[in-house]
Amino acid sequence: MDPDPATGGGGGGGAGGRGFERACRLPNTVHSEIAPALPLPTLPPSFGFGDLLDDEPLAEPDRPDMIMQAAEIARILAETDVSHLGFTEADSVDVDPSQCSWLWREVLKHNPNAFKCKKAPAPQLPLPQGPLEHPDYQNQEREKNFEPLAPNLNKARKEPVFPLDDINSRREHLPNELTPDSVASKKPKVRKKEIDNSASSSGLSIPNSQELIINFCDTVENFCGRAEIHDDADGGDWLSIPLNDVKALVNEITSIRSKNILHEVPVDTITRLLQVIDRQIQCSQGLSIDAKENPDAADAEPLVFSALESIHAALAIMTHHDMPKQLYQEELIERILDFSRHQITDCMAASNPTFRALYKPSENVPNDGDDDEEDMENGPISKKRRTASNPSLRKSSSNRVSASVYSAVQKLCLILGFLKDLLTTVRLSDSCILQLAKTCFTTFLVDNMQLLQLKAIGVICTVFSSYTQHKTYLIDETLHLLRKLQFSRNAVRTYHLADEEQRQIQMITALLVHLVQFGAVVPDSLKGTVDWSTIVDASVDASYPKKCYEAATETCVLFWTHVLQRVTAAKSQDMSEAKVIIDNLVQDLLTILNLPEFPAAATILEVLCVLVLQNAGLKSKDNSARCFAIDLLGGIASRLKRDSVISSREKLWILQELTDADCMGAGNQDNLQRDSVCPLCFCKQQLSVLQSYYQLQLKENGKRTGSARKNSVTPDEVPAVEIVQQILLSYFQEAGPQDDGNMFTRWFYLCMWYKDDPRSKEKITYYLARLKSKEILRDSSNGLIISRDWAKKICLTLGQNNSFSRGFDKILGLLLASLRENSPVIRAKALRAVSSIVEADPEVLGDERVQSAVEGRFCDSAISVREAALELVGRHIASHPDVGLKYIEKVAERIKDTGVSVRKRAIKIIRDLCASNPNTDTTHAFVEIISRVNDEESSVQDLVCKTFYELWFEEPTGSHKHLVADGSSVPMEIAKKTEQIVDMLRNMPNHQPLITVIKRNLTLDFLPQSTKAAGINSSILSSLRKRCELICKCLLERILQVEEGATSEMEVHALPYIVALQAFCIVDPTLCIPVTDPSQFVVTLQPYLKIQVDNKSAAQMLENIIFVIDAVLPLLRKPPQTVVVELEQDLKQMIVRHPFLTVVHACIKCLCALSKSAGRGPGLLENLVNFFYKHLSGTNSDSQLLGRSLFCLGLLLRYGYQLMLTSENQLDFPKIIDLLKRRYLLRNDFSLRVRALQTLGYILIAKPEFMLQKDILNLIEASLSSGVDHRLKIQGLQNLYEYLRDAESQLTAESTGKPPVQYTTNGGSEVPVAAGAGDTNICGGIIQLYWNSILERCLDINDHVRQSALKIVEVVLRQGLVHPITCVPHLIALEMDPVEGNSKLAHHLLMNMNEKYPSFFESRLGDGLQMSFRFFETTFSNHRMAAPMKSNPTAFVKPGISRIYRLIRANRNSRNKFVHSIVRKFESDGRSRCTISFLVYCAEVLASLPFTCPDEPLYLIYDINRVIHLRAGAIEANLKRWTSMDQHQHEVGVPSLSSDGHVVMHEPGGYSEHNLGDVSERMHNNPCSTSDVDVAKLQEDCHDAIALQLLLKLKRHLKLVYSLTDARCQAFSLKEPPKPGETLSKQNAPFNIGNNNIHLPTCLQDVASVYQDFKTLLREDTMDFGVYSATVQRKRPTPRSSSRVRRTAPATVTRVRGGGGGNNDDTDDEDWTGGARVLDFSSAQASNGGRITRQRVQA
Repeated sequence: MDPDPATGGGGGGGAGGRGFERACRLPNTVHSEIAPALPLPTLPPSFGFGDLLDDEPLAEPDRPDMIMQAAEIARILAETDVSHLGFTEADSVDVDPSQCSWLWREVLKHNPNAFKCKKAPAPQLPLPQGPLEHPDYQNQEREKNFEPLAPNLNKARKEPVFPLDDINSRREHLPNELTPDSVASKKPKVRKKEIDNSASSSGLSIPNSQELIINFCDTVENFCGRAEIHDDADGGDWLSIPLNDVKALVNEITSIRSKNILHEVPVDTITRLLQVIDRQIQCSQGLSIDAKENPDAADAEPLVFSALESIHAALAIMTHHDMPKQLYQEELIERILDFSRHQITDCMAASNPTFRALYKPSENVPNDGDDDEEDMENGPISKKRRTASNPSLRKSSSNRVSASVYSAVQKLCLILGFLKDLLTTVRLSDSCILQLAKTCFTTFLVDNMQLLQLKAIGVICTVFSSYTQHKTYLIDETLHLLRKLQFSRNAVRTYHLADEEQRQIQMITALLVHLVQFGAVVPDSLKGTVDWSTIVDASVDASYPKKCYEAATETCVLFWTHVLQRVTAAKSQDMSEAKVIIDNLVQDLLTILNLPEFPAAATILEVLCVLVLQNAGLKSKDNSARCFAIDLLGGIASRLKRDSVISSREKLWILQELTDADCMGAGNQDNLQRDSVCPLCFCKQQLSVLQSYYQLQLKENGKRTGSARKNSVTPDEVPAVEIVQQILLSYFQEAGPQDDGNMFTRWFYLCMWYKDDPRSKEKITYYLARLKSKEILRDSSNGLIISRDWAKKICLTLGQNNSFSRGFDKILGLLLASLRENSPVIRAKALRAVSSIVEADPEVLGDERVQSAVEGRFCDSAISVREAALELVGRHIASHPDVGLKYIEKVAERIKDTGVSVRKRAIKIIRDLCASNPNTDTTHAFVEIISRVNDEESSVQDLVCKTFYELWFEEPTGSHKHLVADGSSVPMEIAKKTEQIVDMLRNMPNHQPLITVIKRNLTLDFLPQSTKAAGINSSILSSLRKRCELICKCLLERILQVEEGATSEMEVHALPYIVALQAFCIVDPTLCIPVTDPSQFVVTLQPYLKIQVDNKSAAQMLENIIFVIDAVLPLLRKPPQTVVVELEQDLKQMIVRHPFLTVVHACIKCLCALSKSAGRGPGLLENLVNFFYKHLSGTNSDSQLLGRSLFCLGLLLRYGYQLMLTSENQLDFPKIIDLLKRRYLLRNDFSLRVRALQTLGYILIAKPEFMLQKDILNLIEASLSSGVDHRLKIQGLQNLYEYLRDAESQLTAESTGKPPVQYTTNGGSEVPVAAGAGDTNICGGIIQLYWNSILERCLDINDHVRQSALKIVEVVLRQGLVHPITCVPHLIALEMDPVEGNSKLAHHLLMNMNEKYPSFFESRLGDGLQMSFRFFETTFSNHRMAAPMKSNPTAFVKPGISRIYRLIRANRNSRNKFVHSIVRKFESDGRSRCTISFLVYCAEVLASLPFTCPDEPLYLIYDINRVIHLRAGAIEANLKRWTSMDQHQHEVGVPSLSSDGHVVMHEPGGYSEHNLGDVSERMHNNPCSTSDVDVAKLQEDCHDAIALQLLLKLKRHLKLVYSLTDARCQAFSLKEPPKPGETLSKQNAPFNIGNNNIHLPTCLQDVASVYQDFKTLLREDTMDFGVYSATVQRKRPTPRSSSRVRRTAPATVTRVRGGGGGNNDDTDDEDWTGGARVLDFSSAQASNGGRITRQRVQA
């Protein structure tokens, strides 16, 4: 406002002028600065009161902006001295607070004494009045108090102090710092100083502004005059005005614009200037500063820059406010846009050769019509652009042009900024808008023009928000730009994020985010300067913010829909490019997620997730698209979870960091300091003021409309989340650039919050006011600016409440659902996605849904998925043991997995869990781990041993000197490990695995070969041994403690400790011989032999104790004699009386060792032998006592024989054996016969040479014959097995120099002994005598007999006692054993044999197949098996055959030899023929082979074709001859009899078939049969025909299952090597051969049936069955009969094969139409509805 000349402007200078100038700047000045410049009047108290009565009423005191100043008013009143006004306490008036204004009450809250009078201070002596002395300060205070009391004192004082102008001036000031004006003005501070000087020199601003306008008009006249002179001189071409003149003009325009008086310049002057500028631009059109485009670039450079400066001038004029509408000429704007577009393109081409090659036309190619038309308009100067360029440009010229291009780009950036302002200043035409937008999009095609691209983003976004009709076009251009950009995995990211070090995103991502944010258009009424009345009067619909957010969402939907369509494109290249594009975009969006400036990032990602969760992603039919969707969702969900975790960690960060101790409203009047205000309190008061004013407005509206409205919200009830939101909005209003982008960001936030607020429609005005709270409340909260880190934390916290973050559970649920997909690839992808989420927060594994889904993948059909699921749990099991404990049981189950990698990962997981949490109860897991110590994979065995080494036997790094108790030498850490071992043993069936672990750990043989080669440190071995000794000592202590604390004598609590001690003693008895007291263990354990408990547990404990004593005694130099004597008596008593024979066995063995080591002599043993012999020779008939005597006698002779040899009384073994043969081996009591045979076995172990005697040989052979009871067989085999083990242990002891340690085993396998260990004694000769009987028992009907025989075969092969080739067929047969243990052991032996002797193995495969058939026939009919296996015999043999085939599959020659040996069974050699049932078995075997590459079934078909080619023709001719003979018999009237019931292959009970001899006999007795010669020939021909039928059916089956066409089968050649990496697709179709008769004929009539079947199969063989594979591949509904498609096979001649002849008078063949012969592919196919018909074959 202009000041009144009568009051303030009369004087030309002096103090008045300076004071007025300072007063004009009052709103931007602290009041303490202006007080010294103002006069200090002495006025009466009532001065001006009358004027106030007549003047306008004061402004409403309850305005929100006034309420915000309540604290400031209270502080000023507290510091104000009003004593000069003469007020006394008598003048005070009591006021009712309810009748006062809201402002009055707010002031009293901060200062209760604000309106009370104060006593005048005591008078003081006058002091010198310097500028900094107290009187000046008093003047200052008086002036401050004077201003509010007399607002109408004069007009010059009234206008500037109003807050409205304060806001206007600040609003003008702040944007100007970032507008093109400020960019053009080089020194804004100097200009401000000049303005101040001019103001202070001239006093008032009116003469100055008029003078400036006049001077500016003169400058423009001079500029236009020079241009018109050139115009008059030459009416043709326009000459360019010098660049300096144009720059001077631009500076003048910028100066006059900055003073905000450009709109006061006369319109004629501006119009004339714009016309001159227009001509100047025309003069330069078509010119280029690109040296490669224009050879005269150096000459064109001044013209181009002059035109750019002219555009700058024109846009600076047109973008100023309040300019006349006639200035905006469309032609001028179009010319500016066109010239700018050409210059941008030229600069981009000069900067980037790639852009030139792709988007700039070459010089030899003519331009299109539009360009030619433009060139015609541009005049003759533009033709210079097309002249031939000089190929040899000088280097200096090139450098100069490069600098020029850089300068031009800087000027173009400024021009784009003005064009952005022009878009909102005037409404441009659609053509201009589209041209401008296209130019801006072009800038993104070059990477090194970041500033230009930033300006282009601003222009595009302004178009997007202001010209909504072009939104779709802009999105399409953005998508088109995406396709043009060169994308790679490492995309170029040049958009730098504010205050984020080394974090950038792509420009295209920045454009997308800004477009979405500008899609929520701010209401026009809020774009300018607003106050509360503006908000109230704004006609904004209550649903408008929600519609704005929906519009932004629609933009996202449109964008992502088009982008995702490319993912499902047919071309793989387009699909891969689209995936890279989306990956880069998502990576950028995740980078800016929860950054304050980009609220739209969450919305864009949310829309992407919604689309990906639908048909565009997880529900797509394309597996690759679904996999990509899972990858995207996994990355997004993991980021959401990570943000959630970070936010939850800082749950109270607002109260911890943002709240000061003395916050506003919490302190008293002494603490009312501006700098002490916290953002929480300040923003809370802001919202309270807005809410209260909003409630007042509602009340007024209610009074006006007559409707009563309840006030439910009070200023004190501001929600905490809104306060935090307001802090963020205040951050933008204070810290951010005050441009349109800032305002649209704030508006986007408000729209998001408005959408989620259920009561938002009731508070639309309140939300609108929050957008411009600073302007409405007129506060200056610069001291309240929070840091950017706090702003990011606020965004992160608020982001947890938006719909995007709330969608995490849905994304997780769908990812978990994808874990159940059929495709293993999708399941693996989903598992990796879940893994990324778990990586962000391992606590997710504790979720019941996640746990159920992950545990379900533990049992996945794909090994890779199972391993990935275990890896998911294993990565976090150490850091989160509580989570790991939930999975440990399921992980332990995977230790038995079929996949090696899965087993190893499960073991490692449990090891890590135990290492990280030693107190975890992992007994069950230990049991599962130790069960794999005999795993078929050596690496798993090593891992098991290494695991227990690290858990139990490795020396810990920390201190473990704490002992268990006083007097014990066992550390506490050792005691804990010992308890773990014992707990594990309690849950194990036997201790054999523990023995293996201890044995391998003591030698560290599980270490890698490289470590072994380098040598194992002896200190490690000694430390390991010491730990084992401490464990044994701890076990001994625990035995004493447990038995002493036992409550009942019948309970045996120490058993597991004794079992563990026995395990260590078996491995190394010296562990139980301490150096300090070697006999400690014997002395401690001996008293336990007196235990009187007779139960199984006590017996086992006694047996184990005796074993330990037996192992330790021989190693003691001088055992205590008292202990020896007592021990001898205890053992003798138990031998005679103990009811458990296992204890008796241990006692006899220990007694023999004791007699030998203690030097007691054989006396006691001889007495016992005589005692039992007399008992057996007597007349006692008690079978139980006789059996006990037999058992004890045998053991005494076995273990005491060597000691008794030293006695004078020699044993009479023949006499004892004769007693056994006469009285016991021939008894009817079977138990005594078995016991006598066992005693004989013990004697033969002591005297093995007896087994070479004929009578003993016959006796053993009889016990192994097939007709005897299975118990005798088992005992006979057990005798041989124990003999072999005894011999093996003796040889091992001799080779190592250690005494043999005998012990009974309960299962498991031992460490093998080198082959040939038994060649040095008579063991080999003995076994060879009984070898055939042993092999026969390997195929016995009884399972236990087979198991016993197979154990002997294992030991024999290990010792190398026989040739391994002899047992190959039997082992092959045992591969089909229904007992899993037998089949596994047989396969293990075959695998070792194939590694050592592959030729032996392969040469006996055919014999093994035949033997497996015999074993199959006997076992299938006698074995108890499940009903499904009974109905499908192939399932009985398929696993074993598959295992055998896998052994040889790697070698092509070996597998071909195996297949050929089976096919040869179908060829008769004229001397012998296989039975039909065996051929059926062979066909089933061939059909069940697990082929993996096409070479395998192709070779089988090749071999089948060879047989058919050689034999089919002759067999067909012979069968036809037999058929003609049958017709001749019908003609002569020979009667015929129908054959008996036929045998079908799949009858329950096995493959039964008559031998040829039986059939021959039947036919010989048949009255309708021919001669004997004809019968034999007839049988042979029919047998050969049935064999070929089976081969033909097998061939058809192979072609169907493996989709093999005739062309592919014919192209197969043995000379060509198989192609590597070629896969084989297999369909699920069973091999069915029960459709035809497979029995031999009994009369001539049956030959016709065989002949007809044979011909049918030969015809069908001409069909290409590979084409039907599709019907087997998938289920289809039953087709309608009318639409059935019939295929006709090609005409082929199958009559003459292999030289066989045929005649043409076979009318049956010609007229055959298929009849009832329907191809039966499978029963499953029929049930599925598929149907295949065979058309008649045209011969």
